[in-house]
Amino acid sequence: MVLREVKSKITQKKAVADWIVFLVLLLLIQGALLWMDHQPMFFFGDSESYIWTAIAGRLPTDRSFVYGYFIHLVAVTTQSLTSLVIAQVLLLIAASAVMAHLLIRYFRVRPCIAFIASLLTSLEPLQLLYTRYVMTETLALFIFVFYIWVVLHYLEDPRIKWLCLSHGIAVAMISVRFAFIPLVWICALSIPILAFPAIAAQARLTSAKTTARLALHVVMSVFLLSIFTSAYKHVHGYLQHKPPAYSYDSGYFAMGYVVPILEPEDFPDVNLGSRVFGDLNFSVKDRRVRASHRWMEGGAVSRLQKLEPDRIKAEAIARRAALHAVIHKPLAFLHLGWQTFTDYFDPSYLRSSMKADLGNRRLEDGFHNLIKTRFHYSLDTSSALDLKTPTGRYFLNSERWIQFLLFVPLFWGLLSVYTSDTDQRRKILLMGLISLTFIGVALLLVERPTPRYLHGSAWLFFLMAGVGLNNFFVFERF
Repeated sequence: MVLREVKSKITQKKAVADWIVFLVLLLLIQGALLWMDHQPMFFFGDSESYIWTAIAGRLPTDRSFVYGYFIHLVAVTTQSLTSLVIAQVLLLIAASAVMAHLLIRYFRVRPCIAFIASLLTSLEPLQLLYTRYVMTETLALFIFVFYIWVVLHYLEDPRIKWLCLSHGIAVAMISVRFAFIPLVWICALSIPILAFPAIAAQARLTSAKTTARLALHVVMSVFLLSIFTSAYKHVHGYLQHKPPAYSYDSGYFAMGYVVPILEPEDFPDVNLGSRVFGDLNFSVKDRRVRASHRWMEGGAVSRLQKLEPDRIKAEAIARRAALHAVIHKPLAFLHLGWQTFTDYFDPSYLRSSMKADLGNRRLEDGFHNLIKTRFHYSLDTSSALDLKTPTGRYFLNSERWIQFLLFVPLFWGLLSVYTSDTDQRRKILLMGLISLTFIGVALLLVERPTPRYLHGSAWLFFLMAGVGLNNFFVFERF
């Protein structure tokens, strides 16, 4: 008995020592990379809108306002955007450390494999790039990994309190980045279903009562998320002095995404739909000009806004038209997603999209003067593409990696097939579903190959790699 206690203490001390070495190494690597490349970068109007929220409280209608408050906390108070970069690097370190914990605690991965996978995650091109950007990706991923933490814990210990906590984190995640909206609703339904064996084992009831308990968890999951998201939308509406909503431009985005399959008959008023498509400067059927239809004068969205000056009403019309087209032409919608998938394998088009994601427009003079005055920005108006930073060059040389990330759900699926442990399989299936949702958003809800929508998929790949390598070595033993 005494010998067992001594061995346990030695094991615990070794585990603590391993964690200390891992964290110190992670800090040293990221510190060195930060010293090499700590210049804040900007992406088109997105970064500008976040900074205006941080400085003046001006709320954007089409993207997160919470991230602006984060900038205010870490950059406005210090009058330096470099402090934002440092904060986001620390968030990346935290996200990598949490991955190591998840691998060890919930997937029973050997510590050495977990630490290696986590270190590699922190060196991935998208993770490194967006820690330098005035963009939501790094903060959103930081919240996402804690969402995964709580969800995995719920699969082992399915209690309503964990559902409540997971949905609270989900709303925080949405408030930073709207791209997570499909994910949290899909998970609200699927997580209790995947937890069914644990619910049954925990309840120790008859089959009928166990089924009723599962139904209760599903209903409570959807109900809780509805309550939390409704509260967020009401707060957002109150701040904007508008009706409750996630966003006030979501209908315009949806319309832009599905323009190639949209017809006048999809509009609530067919006559209005005919007028929208009657005089456009861009082809309706060319999927590669969808961004022009969303953003530019003479596109479908600007035409609708001229015909219906009330932006709230016009946005509702756009949303209803897009939804009608998707529901009544699902195969055409899926084909549009397939075409976006093939666009990732068009080298010149992918390259141009990566340059756009990096930021290939010079800073406008007004914005440049603003960040010089408020944040002591020392560079000229050169675009991020022109500056050729180390992380920017690293990203631009990762075309094959970006293409590879589209297949992450497939690897999770294969892993579930070759896993014999049923509890592990449920966790793996959930991670596969989440990665599939990320890919679905990138293909179906974006108008062009956009690597930044694969940011979360990259993190999930290294989580999968850690689980897969561990299972491979276990299999090799036998």
